[in-house]
Amino acid sequence: MRAPISLLTTRRPAAARPAATRGTGIPGVATRTAATRRAATRGADPRRAATRRADTRAATHGADTREIAAGPATTTRRLAGRRLAGAVAAGVALAVAGTAPAGAATATVSATPQSTTPGFNDQVRAVAYGGDTIYLGGSFTVAVANGRRVARGYVAAVDAATGALTGWAPAVNGPVTALAVSGGSVYLGGSFTTVGGRAHRHLAKVAATGSGAVDDTFRHSISTAPDVLTAAGGRLYAGGTFDTVDRTTRTHAAAFDLAGGTLDASFRPELDGTVRSIAVSGSRAYLGGTFHAVDGAGGHARLAAVSASTGALDTGFAGSAPYAVHHVTVAGGTVYAAMAGPGGRVVSYDRAGRAGWTLTTDGDVSDVAVLDGVVYGGGHFDHACTTARVANTNGDCLDGNQRRQKLFAADLSGHLLGWAPQANSTVGVIVLAASASRHALAVGGAFTTFGDTTVKSRFAQFAR
Repeated sequence: MRAPISLLTTRRPAAARPAATRGTGIPGVATRTAATRRAATRGADPRRAATRRADTRAATHGADTREIAAGPATTTRRLAGRRLAGAVAAGVALAVAGTAPAGAATATVSATPQSTTPGFNDQVRAVAYGGDTIYLGGSFTVAVANGRRVARGYVAAVDAATGALTGWAPAVNGPVTALAVSGGSVYLGGSFTTVGGRAHRHLAKVAATGSGAVDDTFRHSISTAPDVLTAAGGRLYAGGTFDTVDRTTRTHAAAFDLAGGTLDASFRPELDGTVRSIAVSGSRAYLGGTFHAVDGAGGHARLAAVSASTGALDTGFAGSAPYAVHHVTVAGGTVYAAMAGPGGRVVSYDRAGRAGWTLTTDGDVSDVAVLDGVVYGGGHFDHACTTARVANTNGDCLDGNQRRQKLFAADLSGHLLGWAPQANSTVGVIVLAASASRHALAVGGAFTTFGDTTVKSRFAQFAR
């Protein structure tokens, strides 16, 4: 592998930066025109009030998932809407770091996707590994496997080893935008109202095997479809725009007991905006989204840590994010946040919330996953920027770039690696899922090809 290219940047602590945000968007273009750039990207407003309005306007429609390294828990979230206009030139608080040494190359998954996986007729917006099976959710209604069109309404499953479509096909009547796998069950979140022909609004539990029979003992009323589901530590966590669960106040985050299936009365964080991602590590649950305050306390804009059991704000994590956070993941004690902004970025944080490196792109980073010492980012960007400076009107890199259409890989110090599958489409990549046991990365979105020639409609798996 060629020597990695350094696109590493570091930044001032978030508290010293303007509180700016962008929408949560997924429109980057494989071949960008001026008109498309104007439609797809906007800058960020430094004023808090404007940021709140921007975050409120942001629509969500993607999904994001990953396998928790510490155990079998998995998580996915609904992602991305449109980028927001703003007035701040991005990157002024960032400084460029040095080049990675030539010997620092890190082993990535192959840049060529597995040839045997099926394609789908619409977006794949949620992906979760469960053992040797990959579970998918989205807005699709048909899978194409071995040249045959097979009905798969909003959910499907793929054998991770062979790439074959399985017979798992719960009867869901609307798009699925969040998935979590725990034990022998798969939890579904989305805009559906029935599963298996019976009433299950926005949230349901189905068997992970067979055809995916619905479990009617798990039945809850949630006011809007969750953006994220995460199963960890005996709980199912949900985040989104909702404000009630089972007619009980739950402002944007809730938890359920996995054993009994009941709403967890203890987990009650109060947030003033959407929760798009929940990553559990030890006694903490890290939240990402468009909120600005947790339990009434400011200084935790878009990124915060709460107690995994009670939801109380954990003040030991003092991090915040300058832009809307699409996804959070934790690996090796480091927190990684995929963000929006003029352009987009992945930012690393330590356990105290101090920001480390930043890798900047020319479009939103919708998801981030860590696998075998490599940080993978997916989104609707076309390039990784050489520095943190991007145009405040369209997010273009101002000081040079490296072509990375919709996907990139970096080492744990934030240095860009040579891995570049080059996906197409305007929306690009919505969701990533990593399997440590299989050394594999699953990718969902709206793409149809890699490298302009390899046809892979909206789903792909890359392996070592």
